[in-house]
Amino acid sequence: MTVGYVTALGTLAVVLLALSVFDVPTIDTATFWRTFGTLLALGVAAEMVSLQTSLGGATTAVSFVPYLASILLLGPQWAMLVAGASEFTAETLIRRKPLIKVVHNTSKEIVAIFLAATVYGGLGGTYSFVEFTVAPALLLATLTYFLVTNGSTAIALSLSTTDDRSDIWRAVLGQGIIQHDLMASSLSVLLAFLYIELNLFGVLLIIVPLFFVRHAHHANLKLEVANRELLSLMVKSIEARDPYTSGHSLRVAAYAKALARAIGLAQKEVQQIETAALLHDVGKIYEEYAPILRKEGPMTPEELRLMQTHPIRSADLVGTISTLPEGVRDCVRHHHENFDGSGYPDGVAGDEIPLGSRIIMIADTSDAMTTDRPYRKALGIDRLLAELDDHAGTQFDPELVDAFRSSSVLRRLIEERQRLLVRSGGDTQGRFPSLAVR
Repeated sequence: MTVGYVTALGTLAVVLLALSVFDVPTIDTATFWRTFGTLLALGVAAEMVSLQTSLGGATTAVSFVPYLASILLLGPQWAMLVAGASEFTAETLIRRKPLIKVVHNTSKEIVAIFLAATVYGGLGGTYSFVEFTVAPALLLATLTYFLVTNGSTAIALSLSTTDDRSDIWRAVLGQGIIQHDLMASSLSVLLAFLYIELNLFGVLLIIVPLFFVRHAHHANLKLEVANRELLSLMVKSIEARDPYTSGHSLRVAAYAKALARAIGLAQKEVQQIETAALLHDVGKIYEEYAPILRKEGPMTPEELRLMQTHPIRSADLVGTISTLPEGVRDCVRHHHENFDGSGYPDGVAGDEIPLGSRIIMIADTSDAMTTDRPYRKALGIDRLLAELDDHAGTQFDPELVDAFRSSSVLRRLIEERQRLLVRSGGDTQGRFPSLAVR
């Protein structure tokens, strides 16, 4: 995480708080302080049951519900204080995070609440802790809040990791706003209403739906982790049979995703192609392929015919996973089809081959060419590109070859692979005799 960015964000948060006027109403002061204390306690409690995500150690919580309710009940200044104090307490006393993360996470909440409250007030929204009113502007204010908090997290992760920045922004902004948080934020209105009508009893009533929202977050995160672990286990069990293909499917998935991104496919398509690339060889888990995978010499005609059935077996296995789209299965089945129709298992050509399959064909062959095998040494990036050019229009889609050549992300991935080979004693200057991959 870049210190400069966090320092700037923290400075902005301090300035916003310093310029705020924290007026306490002279009428019904006790109710005001009870409201402030209740929202602060609810915010801290929500942070105490936050969940860890897979994005660089970031956490997710339902504390945004009391934070947004604070805008409706107390106004922008006190809402900033509720959010900032809750986040600071949780980060220091509960999660015990390093100072730089404490500053970042506390500051982003203060800035987000300020901007959300500004949008809310600017569009006619009002606040009161004794009577309930809410303007339609709250929807835009809520959207502003999530754009700022999730956007700040995306910036911090982008600056502190070497991961693809577009992946980080899609993961943080896409899933956080659309699928969960924006819908759950309607509970902030319910919280404000119940508190004004029923006081502390209303807060108790809101705890139940907050629990279910948190539970839904938890279930989704666990399901994502379980699916990833299951798929990885399947792939590792296959690659364990052949030490020369260790990590092959993960690299093919990374290359395929980068190539799909390079040609501008939508995120949903990119994810399907990445999944298909990860699973493209799962059919090799069947025992009849094991002797061929362990064999160091060339295949006999009978062995070749058997090996050419693995895309069908792989597709059949993928088809048993009900949560995967049909397109993933099709991509797996046709990942050995050549662009000129000379491939297998169905001999289709050109645009009849699913785009994902054409992408996986290049990714699969590229990893094969840049990996040491018993019968030859790995190729470097320049030789790889030359081989792809030589077989464009026959084995490979020529437009995808051009996109591969132009992609800086793919070049970086391949070069990183080459550096690993060199450090491990591999020779990347050898001749690659055949483009066929098993």
